[in-house]
This record gives sequence, C-alpha cells and structure tokens, in this order.
Amino acid sequence: METITNKASLSLIAIPSGGNEALFCRLYSPASTGPAPLIVLFHGFPGKQLNMDWAVRLQEIGYHVLVTSYRGSIGSSGAFRFRHVLEDATAIMEHVASPTFTEQHDVLGDQITIVGHSMGGFAGLHAFAAVPHIKHYIGISPFNFGLIGQLILDYPEHEDALRGVLSRGASFLTATDGDTLLEELKANHASWNLLALKEELKNRSALLVTSERDETSVKALHHDLLQNAGYFEELVVDSDHNYIENREDAFVAWTKWLEQQ
Repeated sequence: METITNKASLSLIAIPSGGNEALFCRLYSPASTGPAPLIVLFHGFPGKQLNMDWAVRLQEIGYHVLVTSYRGSIGSSGAFRFRHVLEDATAIMEHVASPTFTEQHDVLGDQITIVGHSMGGFAGLHAFAAVPHIKHYIGISPFNFGLIGQLILDYPEHEDALRGVLSRGASFLTATDGDTLLEELKANHASWNLLALKEELKNRSALLVTSERDETSVKALHHDLLQNAGYFEELVVDSDHNYIENREDAFVAWTKWLEQQ
C-alpha cells in the first residue's frame, strides 16, 4: 500500500484569545506521513524577535510550529495588556491541546512543547503551570515581570526608567501606554512573579536557557533566582538577549535537550 506523505506547509490561522477576540497565528507544518509533535513559540515584548527562522528549522526536522501573537500585537485585535498576554497564552495552550485542534492539524496531543522567549517565557511558564498536560517548557531568557513590579515598589527611584522602556514598546502595540503597563506590573507583582509557580512545576519537564551577557533578562535577577527556586534544567549560551549572536549554538543546544526527553 502506498504511503501518503503530507507536504510541508505554512498556514495563517485564528485562535481564540483569552477574551472575545481572535489571535493571528502562523502554523508551520512539516512534511510527514502521520501526526507530529507541536512546538508553540511565544514572542517577547513588544514582538521584535519572533524567532521565525527557528520555526522554519523546527519544521524541517519534523515539528509543527505555532508562532503566536497576543491581543494588541502583531496584527491581532484588542488592547494590549500584560494580563491579556497571560490570558491569551493559557487560552492558546488549551486550544492547541484540544482533540479538535490536534486531529485537524495532525498533531501528537501528548507531545506539545512551549518555547517562550523573554516576555514569551514569562507568559509561557504561567500557561505551562495552568495547563498540566503540556509535555515540556523551554524558557529562553524569560523575563520575570512580577519580580520587576515588586522591585519598582521597593525602589521607586527606578520607576521613570521602566516607564520609558514600556512606553517605547507600547508605541508598537494597540490601545496601551507606558503608564498603563507600569501600573499593571505594580498591581499584580505577587501573582505574576514566576517564583510563585514552584509547586505547580514540581515533576514537570522544564528547561531554562540563559546567557551571561543578556542585557535585558539579566541572568542574576531573572534566571538564577528562578533556577534556584524551581525544578528546572539549565543551559547557558554565550549570546545577547535576542540570541542574534551564536544563534545556531542556542538552537542546537535546546533542541538537543528536547529530543532527549
């Protein structure tokens, strides 16, 4: 009997958000003769690094790859808020793990991995804790927004500098501004702190990737505290925050870890 091989493809799809909107996403599907594992890529703030080159590489080695967005970013409607990022990440993972999605797109429902970069690592880890049947989590320089909210409350002299960073990012987003985002971080610092997820992550398959030279998710603050508080495996790559330098080394390292699980 002839074996039918599906061709590799790239599709634009709409996925329900955590609100009333639909999220604009790209699904890279591999050439395959049957169901394949899925990697969901969550991007950072405001969406400068989408890691689409990694999506193509992953597609070539046999993965479905979903490149996501959040409300108010990368063409998706709605207002951008950090709380919407968290809601949307969880809604996405619940949707892609559903039998309806896995059957329609030939996904192995028990082989779904979150790969989140920076803010995507923050949102992805919350979603990983909220959706326990997701197989693996890989956080690439995750940025702990809850911890930063706490630090601003403790050291208000740094508030203007953070407001400036948030304001510059907000100019690429919809219906938001630096003041709104700053107040969100301060109001939700405790529940959004990644360090508070320790118990939900016990016995889960999770990897943290970092760099000593990361100028944004500074290793000593965003990585080391989380590493020491949780149940993560760890990779250290010599690169910058967006992994432009030594990009191939980073990709090979974390995909090798994933293949060994």
